Amino acid sequence: MAINKNIKSRNNFFSIWEIIYWFIAALFMFFVFSNRHYDIHIRTNLSILLLIISFASARICNKILIPKFLFKGKRGLFIYLLIFLLIISLWLISFALFIITLYSNIALPDTILPSFEDVIILLTGTYLISLLSSVFYFTKESYRSKEEKSIIEKEKNMLELKFKEVQLQLLKEQIHPHFIFNMMNNLYALVNESPAISREVIVRLSDLLEYMLYECNTEKVELSKEVAFINNYIELEKIRHDDSFNVTTDFPKNVTGIKIAPLILFPFVENAFKHGLKQTNKDFISMKLEITSPRIQFSINNYKHDTVLAEHKTKKSKGLGLKNVQERLDLLYQNRYDLQISTDRNLFEVKLKIVR
Repeated sequence: MAINKNIKSRNNFFSIWEIIYWFIAALFMFFVFSNRHYDIHIRTNLSILLLIISFASARICNKILIPKFLFKGKRGLFIYLLIFLLIISLWLISFALFIITLYSNIALPDTILPSFEDVIILLTGTYLISLLSSVFYFTKESYRSKEEKSIIEKEKNMLELKFKEVQLQLLKEQIHPHFIFNMMNNLYALVNESPAISREVIVRLSDLLEYMLYECNTEKVELSKEVAFINNYIELEKIRHDDSFNVTTDFPKNVTGIKIAPLILFPFVENAFKHGLKQTNKDFISMKLEITSPRIQFSINNYKHDTVLAEHKTKKSKGLGLKNVQERLDLLYQNRYDLQISTDRNLFEVKLKIVR
């Protein structure tokens, strides 16, 4: 809508200048290109007639030939039609000169008629006025087209940015119900077994949800807060498991001043706990975070039970977390990340490198 208004205002602007141009062209035709020594009636009639032919030729060239052929890449056809237009206009000018000369010779026998040099000057003026009009039109339309493309490109970029923000927000919001769904299942199993532990889980869960709801509404968060969130989640999971809880972390202590997209690491952690701890003595989870400016490297390994592969085959829709984080990485970091997910027998390994 904004583009249409801009185009409309431009058209009005240039139509005013077009009127001024043809007014000046009429003055030039009468005072410069016509000979002042021959009769005023002949001068006036010739100037008006040649100006009309010049105006018609310019309009045909500007409104039909240039936009429909030259701007569409049909240059050969444009040149052919332009030559045809020149021939037709030359024939009309010659015919007009013949009629006016014949009429003047009969009706006004004592008047001075235009000489051959006068005719050449008139033809030159006629085509020069048409040519300048077409040059101005071509320049104006080229500039307008370039400016219009620039406006469209800006609006397209704005729409893409808005779409990206909406898409990111939707992906981020999908994490919340996915996380809550898993934790509600865990709470359901704990309620009958240990009401006291269930209460502690609810308290810790509320802390985690507070971070997710109120701290993660920005494009990036402090990496230290993200690490604290993961540590709190690990402590929450530790409550649910027995002494076989085998989780090791290697996180740097000082990660201040470093920012990262919120909850970009958490789905890997949640996935490891979901599939890596099945209450057996083989279970383990190992996490490591390294900061090597300007890179953030996060790796996580966990024991993979044989049943996990079968679950993924029969319940493909459950893999929301990893799919979600892959889409978010594509949107946020594009070519500035490297994600490797590998399975080797009973080992599931994730390696993520992000360039800040």
